[in-house]
Amino acid sequence: MSFSDREKQLIRAAFAWGQITQKEGYTLSDLEIDKSVLFRRLLAGRPPLAFPPPLRHGFPWYEVIEGRGEHVVNASEPSPECSIIAPGSKPGDTCILIDGAFWRVAKTVRDGEEYIVEWGQYPIQWRLKKRWEVNYEMTQQLHNFRRENPGAEINIDRRAGQREYSEFRLDDDQTVWLSEWQLSRMGLSGWIWVGTPIEPDSRIKLSALFKDQEGPVVIGEADKKRGSGWLRIEQAEGEYRFIKLGDHLEYQSLIAAAATEFEALLHDIAGDELYVMDWRNDQPLRQLSVPAQLAPLEQFDRGQQNYDLMPDNAFDS
Repeated sequence: MSFSDREKQLIRAAFAWGQITQKEGYTLSDLEIDKSVLFRRLLAGRPPLAFPPPLRHGFPWYEVIEGRGEHVVNASEPSPECSIIAPGSKPGDTCILIDGAFWRVAKTVRDGEEYIVEWGQYPIQWRLKKRWEVNYEMTQQLHNFRRENPGAEINIDRRAGQREYSEFRLDDDQTVWLSEWQLSRMGLSGWIWVGTPIEPDSRIKLSALFKDQEGPVVIGEADKKRGSGWLRIEQAEGEYRFIKLGDHLEYQSLIAAAATEFEALLHDIAGDELYVMDWRNDQPLRQLSVPAQLAPLEQFDRGQQNYDLMPDNAFDS
């Protein structure tokens, strides 16, 4: 007796889902199976993330980790009252309710207007910001009402004690503005979190071998001419992401290729697993092993920029 590929995929998905649900303390009831976003994800061939994702209206919110877009959300007033149930928070931490789940407030940029928030074990931050837009329909309705009822008084102040998820304002021109909260991730993209965090080899000291106007391009072993080599594929807000090209590379050739043959270097990467490293302030932040088929290498392109093939910082002789 043999199983079809689809049956094998179903068995693997069920096994992985059972392990995760047992670890998280869920039961294998019909209801849990029917509503499980994770199980559907596993059936589609997507692995679980390295850490549990945020929740949105009670369901795992994978897009906020793996995607890059902005999300319109409902947000409450920040408070330390619920810090004991917010993932990754300590008692007394300020938290804010976003679409039904408590997030930790890392920084208040402007009270009531903008916050930097975090979730669980992820070393990622998001910007939660209130934005105002003119509501033309309500503005027209207000103008019509005032024209038809010139003596009427209109009071739009918020009622005492009322907590609102959104607000509206009326400016001096009698224009109605409505607010909405938008959540957007800061820093590098989140596709690496389908991978497995790994501990770097503490015996290997890494440093930037080649930099351009944006920052480090090639990372290698300090004070050596050969060794492991890493190529920059992303950058955002002072952070850089590198992919490992190999363990026994000749650095002079690698630097020349990085300046002129970026796509060819990515195309030549072999193996089922890719090793990715995030970098900040001349130090590695984290390393992960990512299944090769889940890495969006085709999206990376440093563009047509001109580099010195032998920059001054290429080698320490």
